[in-house]
Amino acid sequence: MIARPWIALSTVAVLSACGNAANPSAKPPTAQEILNKPDKANVKDAHFTLVAHIVSGSTAFDATGDGFIVIKPQQASQFTMQTTVAGQSLKFEEIIIGDKEYDLSPDNPRWTVKPSTMSSNPSSFKGTNASYVGEETLAQGKAWHVKAKDDGGNPFDAWVRESDGYPLKYANTSQGSTFTATFDRFNTGETVSAPPASAIQQ
Repeated sequence: MIARPWIALSTVAVLSACGNAANPSAKPPTAQEILNKPDKANVKDAHFTLVAHIVSGSTAFDATGDGFIVIKPQQASQFTMQTTVAGQSLKFEEIIIGDKEYDLSPDNPRWTVKPSTMSSNPSSFKGTNASYVGEETLAQGKAWHVKAKDDGGNPFDAWVRESDGYPLKYANTSQGSTFTATFDRFNTGETVSAPPASAIQQ
């Protein structure tokens, strides 16, 4: 099975506190403060598009897809990724809910399940060794840019909209693979459900 790109998507989108638009001259919160703000932001779920470059052993390929994260009331995530390898179209799916991670890959018709970790849950928003890079203007607004590491030691970058703390962009690097998620829709009522038991490999 090709290694999933989500290896350290622990923080797919760091959120800052909700509040009024930031004063341009005001001192920004520290990087670690931004990483610790998700529960205070007024966002329950978020949709994203993704672009990835996956390296697994001697195999490397580019992929695109989309997915969403659910932040409240329970952290969860789901995404689909497509690629073409040697002229063959392949699709990968992943669901993380509770303490379990479900994966569906082209080489197996049934879902596999394993314990999820903080570093594989894109809605956990956790990071250490955080540093504030600066203020940047993205397509959906002005954002704080933070660099940090997830609990697996993998580096990531997160862009957080200053006006409301919503995630705008996330980029992760792990074992030669790169993953970039760009957020575009929020609070649409998305939910995540585990695959039916009959579809899970025992």
